[in-house]
Amino acid sequence: MTQIKGHDYTWSQSWIEFKAPNALGVYCLRGKDGKVIFIGKGNILERLLSHWLKENSADAAIWDHAPATFRFELTTHPAEREAELIRELNPSCGSSAHARSATRSCCHPRNFQWNSQPA
Repeated sequence: MTQIKGHDYTWSQSWIEFKAPNALGVYCLRGKDGKVIFIGKGNILERLLSHWLKENSADAAIWDHAPATFRFELTTHPAEREAELIRELNPSCGSSAHARSATRSCCHPRNFQWNSQPA
């Protein structure tokens, strides 16, 4: 199974600011059980801080799944790597690009529901 290469770091603003690079790549958020909640792409530092600060409406769904750790991987092809990881790891919430194309994503605005799985 494909995994994001690297170490798991505690899901907190201080760990994000300390460890997340200001560079392009992919990242994932995991729950306490190790299950992948979300996979995303872009500037890793900016995107993780955006999720931490709940800057988008979909971030509430991510937080509802109680992230415990994050992991990242630098890549020159983040869109392709993100798509590969989403296919293989089947996160609870899809990425923003995935949410636009896959209606089963809990983060898709049409399927946004508190404390429940998408229909």
